[in-house]
Amino acid sequence: MADDLSGERLKIVILTSHVFLRGYRKASIHFVARKWAEQGHKVHFVTIGHSWLTRLKDRPRFNALSKVQANRFETVEPNLDAGAYLPPLHAFSSNNRVLNRVNEVAFRVYGSYLPDFARKAVATADLVVIESGSALSFFNYVRKLNPRARTLYFCRDLLRSVGAAPILQKMQEEAIPRFDVICVPSQRLGALLPTGGRIRVIPQGVDTALFDRRYASPYKPGSRNAISVGNMLFDQLAVDQMVAAAPEVTFHIFGATWRGAPSPNIVVYGERDFESIVPYIRHADIGLAPYRLTTDEVYLAESSLKLSQYSYCRLPILLPDLIPFKRANGIPYRLDGETGWRQKIDAALAMPRLPEFSEGILTWGDVAKQTLRTAFDQA
Repeated sequence: MADDLSGERLKIVILTSHVFLRGYRKASIHFVARKWAEQGHKVHFVTIGHSWLTRLKDRPRFNALSKVQANRFETVEPNLDAGAYLPPLHAFSSNNRVLNRVNEVAFRVYGSYLPDFARKAVATADLVVIESGSALSFFNYVRKLNPRARTLYFCRDLLRSVGAAPILQKMQEEAIPRFDVICVPSQRLGALLPTGGRIRVIPQGVDTALFDRRYASPYKPGSRNAISVGNMLFDQLAVDQMVAAAPEVTFHIFGATWRGAPSPNIVVYGERDFESIVPYIRHADIGLAPYRLTTDEVYLAESSLKLSQYSYCRLPILLPDLIPFKRANGIPYRLDGETGWRQKIDAALAMPRLPEFSEGILTWGDVAKQTLRTAFDQA
């Protein structure tokens, strides 16, 4: 029996550029999808934004999708099916002006069709969740397939911050007043969106059950370790300066691409399954949030998964002073021209892990329930 909406078992379809595959990073949409399924709802997770072109850019990802989810659903967990729309070509964002002019047509054509497996799921859904990005191009098609379904815009990023094509930003502006609700993790992000939408703020969550398990430390006994998770707006220059200032600390970089040869006290892991990263977070001495950001991107202070995860583990966090982080475990540094890296790192290494660092953080079960109630709230 479902936990929300008087025990009703809902059919939920999610359109996203993320993949639901082992070994690939998990974003908030994965955690919410999993919790909805655990709460008794039937969830169809549909990956878009990939095609045969993906083989040229990321052959392992393409091969993994092709093997189990190409234009069909695979049951990945009870009540949770995942599938990928893999046409020969797909529309994608670019910094090229000529290509962006082509995209004016390409995204509208791309978003006007879904294969049978996804089309049937959308047509019978009670709720269709569209994540920010390429999935926006399918909004009109979703409404045509199933005008009775509730539509929720699961917006996690400012499109211009992540380099989305101008046509996607235009589609967002057109669609926002027509969504039943827009769910954002940050008041600041909601204020930066186009006007006319029914915006609701629900903070990010933490998989507390996963973090509460007992893990052996993956680090060498007696070593000091800092960790960075994720690649969005990654500031390699800032990390390089931290590394130079603290040669006795080992810096563990997950998700981000490192340009050039790393220093001896840097370990670059690439993209890893999230569950395998948790012990590194739990046993780290310092959490890094090295964002290279502008004033329009300070919403990351409220919407960053890693800030919540670090805080739940009571880590001191080094982060740019532009981010208005309010928890006591934040140690801000100057985004440009910081000269006191040694002092910042020493302060982090000396900081006690206090219980108040983790106060008020939601679980993903809380986030899933609040999001679903918001989607069906008529107020």
